[in-house]
Amino acid sequence: MREGFLQILKKFWGYDAFRPLQGDIIENAYQGKDTLTLLPTGGGKSICFQVPGIARKGVCIVITPLIALMKDQVEQLTRRGIPAKALYSGLNNREIDILLENVVQGAVKFLYVSPERLKTPMFLERLKRMSVGLLVVDEAHCISQWGFDFRPQYLKIKEVREIIPDVPCMALTATATVKAQEDIIEYLDFKKYTVFKGSFDRPNLSFSVFKLDNQLQKLLEILNKVPGSGIVYVRTRKQAMEIADMLNNQYIKADFYHAGLPTETRELKQSAWLKGSVRIIVSTNAFGMGIDKPDVRVVVNMGAPESLEAYYQEAGRGGRDGEKAYAVLLGGSNQKRKLLEWVEQRHPSIDFLRRVYQCLGNHYRLAVGSGEMTSFNFYIKPFIKKYDLPPTETYYALKRLEEQEVLLFNESVFHDPTVMIKSTAEDFYAYLIRHPHFELMMKGMLRMYGGDLFNSFVKIEEKDIAFKNGIPLDRVTSMLHELHKLDVINYQPKKDRPQVTFILPRYLHNQLPLNKKLISQRKNQDYSKAKSMINFIENTDKCRSISLREYFGDYEGENCGICDNCIQKKKVKQWNKEVKSYEEDILEVLKSDSFSLHELESELLPVDIEGFTKSLNELFERKKVKWSEDKKIVLST
Repeated sequence: MREGFLQILKKFWGYDAFRPLQGDIIENAYQGKDTLTLLPTGGGKSICFQVPGIARKGVCIVITPLIALMKDQVEQLTRRGIPAKALYSGLNNREIDILLENVVQGAVKFLYVSPERLKTPMFLERLKRMSVGLLVVDEAHCISQWGFDFRPQYLKIKEVREIIPDVPCMALTATATVKAQEDIIEYLDFKKYTVFKGSFDRPNLSFSVFKLDNQLQKLLEILNKVPGSGIVYVRTRKQAMEIADMLNNQYIKADFYHAGLPTETRELKQSAWLKGSVRIIVSTNAFGMGIDKPDVRVVVNMGAPESLEAYYQEAGRGGRDGEKAYAVLLGGSNQKRKLLEWVEQRHPSIDFLRRVYQCLGNHYRLAVGSGEMTSFNFYIKPFIKKYDLPPTETYYALKRLEEQEVLLFNESVFHDPTVMIKSTAEDFYAYLIRHPHFELMMKGMLRMYGGDLFNSFVKIEEKDIAFKNGIPLDRVTSMLHELHKLDVINYQPKKDRPQVTFILPRYLHNQLPLNKKLISQRKNQDYSKAKSMINFIENTDKCRSISLREYFGDYEGENCGICDNCIQKKKVKQWNKEVKSYEEDILEVLKSDSFSLHELESELLPVDIEGFTKSLNELFERKKVKWSEDKKIVLST
């Protein structure tokens, strides 16, 4: 391994050594070869592309659909002194233009891009002028129709590769089946490539499934038995709030989390859980992406996720420190029916998709042919109320329209407040002389954020500006708005709300180009995934860990010995040994005399009454013993 890689690792991350496979993956990418990286959740995927991204000349472009994760990684890289930016829906054209120009000029080392931005002319034209060192496709299973989170926009990556044909590509995922892996290699046009596959075995993680109707009682029992930090996954926001309340009433410190909360609130809740001041976080599947908490001791799923990919991802957040942890799935007696019903709910009819699309166009008063790549704030509750739409079907209709590349639906988009000065430094200082009431604040901002304010949008904190310059907060915001109106600065206030983006210009609803074959395929694939989930739940014989590993094409490894099925087998094996010993004892005692059942128990004093009873029943069934006329047990002749 090159010494330089270890120096980068030590300098920016403070680690002295790589995890297994990381060094080989980094070397492969550095040498300019395409790389498919399959590492389980918590396996250190980011390091695999960030180290070669630093080592190779040029910008590293990272394509990812997860805006929250994108924002988190950009902030982490920036804190480490590595220039990083993110390009996603919700930014205005001016912000995008300046950001891309800075990339062209070499001022950015990592550019995170959401997939819907790939095909925009502004991005594609600037890409031709960029010096690109590495192209990274994160969550690469999204490129495959067999992936559990298929994104058609990912299919545009092949066009990006045609513009930069000599740039190596690294695709990373934690949850790709064999079929999805084949699709990734094909759709990304990998030629000279290497596949690195980490083991999906989690030897310290005990998987268990309980089918019972009183799930809340079982949840309390689990959390009282297993100390330490935990996550409880639920299907709805209402469940998250109700279960968190119930746990607090039982003196278990808990909080709830879902995508509908303001970003500031989510960050406070997440921080409290990470620090340990909240023991249990109860959440929808919105929680966990990019969160690295190694000491999670228990992950409980209240009901089955829609696929084994989703389950493995959620359960895999337990025990990343290598210490023993528990992943428990609590399913009711009707779980099979629910999973199949959810598939139907997630795939509304084509007529309903067209109806929701028409309502959206009317809602934003878009003329036919207009609105391409335009984003709007979107609140689903008033929308469904206004147009009298069923809530669940409407939510999934938006998701299906996203799969069809018609629109992009983000349940929460966070845009940090940013500022850029629109003139040269000389002209700006001259302006401040003429308007001295702005001078204290703007010179204070220049001291805080530096000269970058003149050539790019810079993330600011209005509270910090107010505190450090002794200006009331409302005065700071009002002056920033005033300077923006005067065209002196470009000020983008904080934005924290759901959004919908029209990827295509508006169509008449009956002419909307929908791929009916893809819609049918996705529904059939979801049925297949639901059936795999059902098989996992209903299997009471095979090791849970082996079932999960084989689903992802990992056929190596032994029984885990710690899942519910393995433990039950151990109990049966132990019981069989005990049964045999009781049989021999019973037969030996009966050689000398006959006994009533009570007398026989008194004679042998069995520790395991159940085992003793089963042993005796076995002897009766095999006609080794019988009842005498005086109702005593005797040896058969």
